[in-house]
Amino acid sequence: MSVTASAKLPEVVELELAKYSNTIDLLHAGAIDADKVFRPFRLVHGVYGQRQGGENQMVRIKLKYGVVTPPQMRALADTAEKYANGVSHITTRQAIQFHYVQLDGTPALLRQLEDVGMTTREACGNAVRAVCGSPLAGTRSDELFNIDPYAEQCFQHFLRGPLSASLPRKFKISFGTTDADPLQQTNIQDIGITPVVKDSKQGFRVVGAAGLGAMPVAPVLVREFCAKEDLLPVLDALVRVHHKYGDRNNRAKARLKFVLKAKGEDGFRALVEEQLAEALQAGVRGAALPDTLAPANPTPIPQVSNAAEQTWRTWNVRTHRDAGLAVVSLCIKRGDIPAKEMRILADLAEKFSAGDVRSTNDQNLIFRRVKIADLSALYPELVKLGYDRKAHTIVDVVSCPGASTCQLGLTLSKNLAVELEQSLGQLAADPGVMNAHINISGCPNSCGQHHIGSIGFHGASSKIGDKIVPHYMLFVGGGDEGSKVHFGNFIARLPARKVPAVIKLLTEIYVAERNPGEAMAAFFRRTCGEGLDRAAVSAAKAALKGKIASLCTYADGELKESDLYDIGSTQLFSASMEELGVGECMA
Repeated sequence: MSVTASAKLPEVVELELAKYSNTIDLLHAGAIDADKVFRPFRLVHGVYGQRQGGENQMVRIKLKYGVVTPPQMRALADTAEKYANGVSHITTRQAIQFHYVQLDGTPALLRQLEDVGMTTREACGNAVRAVCGSPLAGTRSDELFNIDPYAEQCFQHFLRGPLSASLPRKFKISFGTTDADPLQQTNIQDIGITPVVKDSKQGFRVVGAAGLGAMPVAPVLVREFCAKEDLLPVLDALVRVHHKYGDRNNRAKARLKFVLKAKGEDGFRALVEEQLAEALQAGVRGAALPDTLAPANPTPIPQVSNAAEQTWRTWNVRTHRDAGLAVVSLCIKRGDIPAKEMRILADLAEKFSAGDVRSTNDQNLIFRRVKIADLSALYPELVKLGYDRKAHTIVDVVSCPGASTCQLGLTLSKNLAVELEQSLGQLAADPGVMNAHINISGCPNSCGQHHIGSIGFHGASSKIGDKIVPHYMLFVGGGDEGSKVHFGNFIARLPARKVPAVIKLLTEIYVAERNPGEAMAAFFRRTCGEGLDRAAVSAAKAALKGKIASLCTYADGELKESDLYDIGSTQLFSASMEELGVGECMA
């Protein structure tokens, strides 16, 4: 399958693209095994089998720490229309995914992405995945220094690295700015890095071996203080620990968090020291990079008389550390951007944000350098697109694609998100409710990060009599709060169609019983007995479940024909369950 070169790319990329194209030819010729040889090969290139089977593929694009330029946005629009279903989907790790891509179209797609500086290399498979970073880096007034140079160094070091694509399982890295940053997520990764200062010297706190999935694990402290020049070798050492000690026999226990479980915290840190010595011997070196930020001089965001615009400014606009600038969040419903809107956003980014755009881990976009004087001109343009909704709030529901495309998806999680977005608008009057977050995963594996939502759900199925009915598992009180991560408390199994009513009841309980100034996540942690002994916690969770018990089951005779279908589906849920396959994240 020959693909015409459109631009001169680095030799390593040209060779890689040629090999990928030739390997597809070998597959079609029957010269290689589709599962044992081709599947792991294409996964390393970011091409992932889709639920619909056949030639349908999902293609994941690594946006390094969320950076996407206007020319890249236009390329995403063009390629989404040409090769996929016309939609760019933002993931919970700041990547872009295309769905419904035909396998034979992937060689040309990958080349066109590389032509504009985007790669799918190691976006899937047993690899060091995209390096994430707070989209607010360089804009916050409380930052010690700029993390971007270190995120870039990390990204380049591991991209096509000697161990990066041959790990026991996937490996995730993220940089935060400060513990107060609401858009950092350093405590749910294999490595989390946050700037700190000790004895007047700047450096990083490094934590490791965390993860969500069906069994969430909090990180271990690897370095309370890591000098800037030592960071890259320490990160390399952690990848080496995973490579050498990760379980290559049991795929279900092959993440780094299982090495931590097996060795204990002290034993795990000893392995890091062992592998750090090997990394240094191999010549891995870091450096203190140009990272100084100008002194913060933020300009307050002025109020306006237009009530709708003022609401938008209150919820979607932040001060920038540089005078005269604002940071604007665009609320992208379920992270889906149609090609037409993507092109418009590219134009708006150039006009209003100096081309500075980043994706977020809650599936939105941020314009990072908007002149305060231009806010009133930008606002109506976002209203036309429907991107003026309150971002990073309870009405900005986070959801993975679920059963719409994923082979492991049990429920249509995005359809539930749609229903919740429509029903949650009435809660806008209460700031405490609005500041909460809802996260939905279509299965227990937590791609929608349900474990860290103020309220979280993952898809499930239940048998009622002889009927298979879509359900969700309810969790409350989660959140990655910088210095500490809280995993949600499991409360109950709920019929899918009763979830909106449960949300309404939970918010009413919160408003009626919270302490002054208490956030929803903190309220539910307290309500569930945080800090108490096991028996007290069990009793507290049972008491909360009792308050919503009427919505946790169907009364006699209540089950209707429509309840046998997932939300927004025309297919019986029992038939959907028969479509489940082997998730390629386990391949």
